[in-house]
Amino acid sequence: MGSRRHRPRPLPEGFAWASAYREDLAVYAQMMEQSKAIQSVLKSEGLHAGVCASLQATLAPRTALAPRAARFTDRVLEQVEVQAAKIPPGATWLASSDIIESVFGKYKMFTARGPLKEIGRLVLAIPAFLTDLTGPLIHEAMTSVRTLDVECWVKTHLGDSMLARRRQAFKAPKLDMKTA
Repeated sequence: MGSRRHRPRPLPEGFAWASAYREDLAVYAQMMEQSKAIQSVLKSEGLHAGVCASLQATLAPRTALAPRAARFTDRVLEQVEVQAAKIPPGATWLASSDIIESVFGKYKMFTARGPLKEIGRLVLAIPAFLTDLTGPLIHEAMTSVRTLDVECWVKTHLGDSMLARRRQAFKAPKLDMKTA
């Protein structure tokens, strides 16, 4: 059974000018598919020494791509390899800001009920968003860190809260009755 060449459908009225770009659009579509596949692997696996092998196994074979799309894919993979080579052996680094954005989204939802929007003491709750909280884990956290140490860290790194600064600013000066 011989392969029959797919006959392109006519373009809707008003888009006839795009027919001159039909082949380019097909190449761009391949590039987009390759890009999405690369992004998906990097988001799920992170950047590490073996990520290029995972990508090779996931991507469409170069022989199935237009030459331009194959070159594009090769250039992207070369850059991924350059970046992965910078990672210490056995380590995996984030390759996407999605996780960080998700954590700060949870933080914003957690603090939404507060009257003042600031990154304050509750920033210390962020690690709780990243793990399953169990009784033993909570017990370990509560017994291994002193409240005094937390207060010292907050004072050193965050300073007074916006509410404390606001109270200080609006504090009425005490009148000296002898001079009034």
